[in-house]
Amino acid sequence: MNIQKLKRTGIIAGLLLGLTAIISFPKTAQAADHLNLEEGLPTEVEDAYPIPYKGIELQGVTKYDRINGKDSFVIEPRVEYGIAPNTQATISVPFQFGSAEDDGIGDAGVEFLYNFNAESLKTPAFAVAVGADFPTGSDSAGVDPKVKLIMTKTLGAGTNLDRLHLNVGYTYNSSKQSGERSNRFKAIAGYSRRLGSSTILVTDLAYEQEEEKNEDAYILELGIRQQATPLTVWSVGAGIGLTDDSPDFRITGGIQQSL
Repeated sequence: MNIQKLKRTGIIAGLLLGLTAIISFPKTAQAADHLNLEEGLPTEVEDAYPIPYKGIELQGVTKYDRINGKDSFVIEPRVEYGIAPNTQATISVPFQFGSAEDDGIGDAGVEFLYNFNAESLKTPAFAVAVGADFPTGSDSAGVDPKVKLIMTKTLGAGTNLDRLHLNVGYTYNSSKQSGERSNRFKAIAGYSRRLGSSTILVTDLAYEQEEEKNEDAYILELGIRQQATPLTVWSVGAGIGLTDDSPDFRITGGIQQSL
């Protein structure tokens, strides 16, 4: 086993130990919240609120992209933990398959989200998420730090709970390869609305600079979040690319289970 593989094995082992520690931590069951938007469940947009303090949530994200006639499948298990009031930590380990990329484990990630305030009649809720992607993928190198600013604002006082969301993210490519960007930006404008006591409609427009230079993706997404039980939320969504560099279309699905 070469040094690069040893490093990947060590990173993955460390993340798995972190997952085990989180799951083993003394806890009280918290109800799942279908109003709390999570990235990829079912669209890219995220809201400014963390899970409750000491809450634990297991998430399973699945995504299929059709890209220039090729297939990309991603299955990403995650664990979220409310490590402090208004603060959550997330560990994710994606697995990728298909003709659009090499099969195997992708870049594992760690992220910490902090919410600054609850929204008021005039002021949105604001949060910041900081984290890093680790080089656990077969062709990856270097730890890539990232930061995301998040805003959420409710519109009016109706029972439908119409909300606007804005996400702006930045990732630094610490080990840029030939033809890659050193810095990548991502911006998402989203909207969510309650369709019933257990159902949320989510839609967004996402812009992302791809890792390859001169490639920018725009995708329009629509999805549903459904509270199946007090501890379980299902989600399903679809998206369509708006430019040549974007995926032709996207299908997403996922589950969130509170412990």
